[in-house]
Amino acid sequence: MAARPRGGDTPQRCPACRAPLLIQWVGHTAALKATVDLPPDGQPLPYPAAAAASTPHDLVWCLPRPTYGPLRLRWTTGRHPPDCPHQHLLTHRCPTTTLF
Repeated sequence: MAARPRGGDTPQRCPACRAPLLIQWVGHTAALKATVDLPPDGQPLPYPAAAAASTPHDLVWCLPRPTYGPLRLRWTTGRHPPDCPHQHLLTHRCPTTTLF
């Protein structure tokens, strides 16, 4: 059985604010569609800062940057190591408030 294509895994731009985004399905059985801001590769985004900035309804996503292969978000839990070296992202919140 062939794996289904996971469309939307390529970086895109927000239609309102034009910020670079990463939109992808995360998980295998009960997948969630995550939309996060895509920061530059070298920008440090530690887990404790992302966890502190999140709301109770936000998930914090871990983004390892492999040498080869596509970017793949991972969701974090309360047991996520606080010294994880990867970037930690929150759901994209568009700063643009224009309705038209």
